[in-house]
Amino acid sequence: MMYTKLKLPYKNSFVDTSIPARNVSHIFNGKDIAGVEDEREAILNALRNPIGCTALRDCIHKNDKVVVIVTDNTRPCPDNRIVPVILEELEEKVPRKNITILVALGLHQPLSFEELTDKLGKDIVENYNVVNHNPDQTVYLGRTSRGTPVEVNTRLAEADFRISTGFIESHFFAGFSGGRKSIAPGVSSSRSIRKNHSYQMIEHPCARAGILEGNPVHEDMVEQARMAKLDFIVNVLLNRNQEITHVMAGDPVLAHERGCQLERDIVQVKVERKVDITITTNGGAPLDLDFYQTCKGIDTASQITRDGGIIIIASSCDRGVGPKEFLALHSSSKSPEEVLQKIRRSNTEGVCWQNQILARAQLNHDIYLLSTLDDITVKQMMVTPIRTIQEGLEKAFQTLGADSQIAVIPRGPLILPLVETGSHP
Repeated sequence: MMYTKLKLPYKNSFVDTSIPARNVSHIFNGKDIAGVEDEREAILNALRNPIGCTALRDCIHKNDKVVVIVTDNTRPCPDNRIVPVILEELEEKVPRKNITILVALGLHQPLSFEELTDKLGKDIVENYNVVNHNPDQTVYLGRTSRGTPVEVNTRLAEADFRISTGFIESHFFAGFSGGRKSIAPGVSSSRSIRKNHSYQMIEHPCARAGILEGNPVHEDMVEQARMAKLDFIVNVLLNRNQEITHVMAGDPVLAHERGCQLERDIVQVKVERKVDITITTNGGAPLDLDFYQTCKGIDTASQITRDGGIIIIASSCDRGVGPKEFLALHSSSKSPEEVLQKIRRSNTEGVCWQNQILARAQLNHDIYLLSTLDDITVKQMMVTPIRTIQEGLEKAFQTLGADSQIAVIPRGPLILPLVETGSHP
């Protein structure tokens, strides 16, 4: 029998596996785009020739208080390569003491000194005012047209100029990452985040990967970013080697939309029919650090897996399952239906939007997980633990038959499937 050999991203390495070639329907990788020749020059050029506004150094005034919002370590945004160039431009106009680097955590855990150093570089952490966002230290700015309270980090509200970095990829309910997400949820209060990430917002048919127009989550985020007066963004696209392929800088809406257009062209793949089994990952480090983040890869796979099909995902989860509320909601329920009922019935505390995404996939698919998590925890999340991809395949074949059709998405969250209308196995 002929086999298709695969290397699947897992933490900082790969998992090797083989699949019977006759079962492989598709392997979805997206386009492989070369990185720019000189990243520093590309970033500098974008800062000096931005989209929709004047050059960065012309946007700021002498002695302005500037906040630079950066991503946390759940995002592969290469801030250690982007931020130094931004700081050089800023310091042409403002003194270093006027610059604050604010880590957009949302509701994630604060970064330690070591984690900040990994993210930004030792020189920046030791020589600049670097601060983790605290969702309990915010200022109320009003409400969006959808009723979301706009509450942003106090330091941000007090600044004269606000600039953010970001990495654009498809996002399972905001359409795409980057841009306005630095504000909401990045530096917002828990009350604001929970309203934007509510059951009703996420269940809207346009709150899906790759969709911006008509997406209530995205449009609400844009309103929040405008009310918070985000002035300038620097967003990048990355290839599978984490090299920068494009840099978009300038107006927070126009520059972000341009980046989303480029990303859609790179990662969108047409799917003629759904398959019985999808094998995927969460893209390796840092995206596969916990099971909470792994829901992104699961959601992508669920879009191309038929009802009753099986998703096999490799994600190291070496930092655990994620927030305790995430585990508690699933482990206290008997079925995905019950999870969704609980979220619908009440304003559940915690991070229930991720439970919602996971339960939605579990309504129609069994999920097998290769990870470092213990079996009890995995089962509490209504997921089947496996030791190897091969073990998962054997289980899936036993359930669905030896002729099952398989799709492979080596980097789950980094692909945007476009399933043709009426497709079926």
